[in-house]
Parts: sequence; C-alpha cells; structure tokens
Amino acid sequence: MLPLSFDQCERLAGAWRMASQDIADDIRFIRQYLKVVAEKDERLSTGTLVHSRAYVEACAGWLPQTVTRYLRHLRQITECELAMTAAGIRFALSSYAWEA
Repeated sequence: MLPLSFDQCERLAGAWRMASQDIADDIRFIRQYLKVVAEKDERLSTGTLVHSRAYVEACAGWLPQTVTRYLRHLRQITECELAMTAAGIRFALSSYAWEA
C-alpha cells in the first residue's frame, strides 16, 4: 500500500467518480449515434425519414469523437483504480458492489 494524504485520496476518488459519470454519458451517446446511423434509411408510415440526413451525418461525425472520449475516460478510470488499489482505497466494481 502506498501512503496518500487525505487530500490526495479525495482527489483520486473524485477523479474516479467524475470519469465514471462521464463514461456513462459516453456510452449513452455512442448507443444513440449508432442507432441513428443504423436507422438512416428508415421511414415513418407517412414516408418521412425517421432522422434527417443532416442529423444522421452529424451523428456519424460525432461517433468517432465520442468513442475517443470514451477511451480516454476508460483509461482515467483504470489509472485511478490502479492507484486506489495500491493505496488501499475501496471502490465499487459496479453500482451493486457496495457492501452494507
């Protein structure tokens, strides 16, 4: 175990929490962008496209940026978890992992 000051532990835990929240948003947006791109040719019963061509193109453009951001957040989480493990700081492995 590596000794860390209280402030260092708080900063590390805060960075882990923020990256964990940010990655959840990234996953949500990636799923949405993939769905929109997959539905690019789908039409409503009226014959109107479900998504405008401009929106499909925008989603296709945002997708690589969001995947890059997702990977950056994943790396941050991994680095924080390695540091927290080395310092003996407990953290949840999933939202259901906290013990009573």
